[in-house]
Amino acid sequence: MKVILDEQTIQSISFFQKLTGASIIDSVTDEDTLYFVVDKGQYGMAVGRSGEKIRKAEALFKKRIRIFEYADTVEDFLKNAIPEAKKIASKDEAIEITISNHDRPKVIGRSGGKIKILNNLIERLYSKKNIRILTPMRL
Repeated sequence: MKVILDEQTIQSISFFQKLTGASIIDSVTDEDTLYFVVDKGQYGMAVGRSGEKIRKAEALFKKRIRIFEYADTVEDFLKNAIPEAKKIASKDEAIEITISNHDRPKVIGRSGGKIKILNNLIERLYSKKNIRILTPMRL
């Protein structure tokens, strides 16, 4: 899928790259948060020692910032983005993620916000269409 970035997103990516020194692959914004996808192996560079670069960027952008590390496969990308995932399976254009009932609200986010952002990113980066969250049945 070809990604088209607007001028505001390009400026945000450029500024964040200069601030952190990390290579940014993609960026998505919602009301109060900026999400950046950094190149493989550059997560630490983007965050900075003790999170100093993130805190500085949050102060300058006046928004929360979340960083995801790019991976060669969508499964590895989602393992990085959702450490609570017990199992990640790619089926055709959909991805099934198994998590515990306890972690479900944290992974999905308020009003499904976190999953919507991840859905947007995986569609843009990996041409996958849908994330399905599964929880094991309790006996």
